[in-house]
Amino acid sequence: MRVVKTLVMAAAIVAMTAGTAAASSGTGGWEPTSTPPFVIPAGEVCQFEVKGDIVRDQERMRTPATYPDGSPKVQDFAGVLVIRYTNTSNHKSVVRDATGTIRVYYLEDGTRILQLHGNNALPVKAANVGFPGGDYITHGDFVVIRHPDGNREVPVQLGTMENLCRTLA
Repeated sequence: MRVVKTLVMAAAIVAMTAGTAAASSGTGGWEPTSTPPFVIPAGEVCQFEVKGDIVRDQERMRTPATYPDGSPKVQDFAGVLVIRYTNTSNHKSVVRDATGTIRVYYLEDGTRILQLHGNNALPVKAANVGFPGGDYITHGDFVVIRHPDGNREVPVQLGTMENLCRTLA
């Protein structure tokens, strides 16, 4: 029942807020943020270690809604993000544009519902239940449900996904 309720909520969010994250590019409450360079150990997402170098980063974020304790209830992320992904074992690398928007809904039970629009980076652990593990670049509109246990589902997929684990193998 919990899964059905979460899926219905995800579908409602897409229906009610389609384009909201893209349209919310005004100046109200936006502040700069950034994605740091990263290394994902072998076996965590891909069978090999993945290094992420930030080529270009002009991200920003805002929190349009909070809970009474001040913690975020809704957050928006937008802006330019370009990443060079490298398989450190064979040194194969690709540059990918992850420029898009993300709206994150933080539910009281610890679940996060992410609404992705445009291009976005989506790492999913290899041991994930509910969606195959991989280091994805999405192109289009997606809804991602991140459960409190860290598992992710992707019930709405309106676009394409590139699994960089395959691209860099």
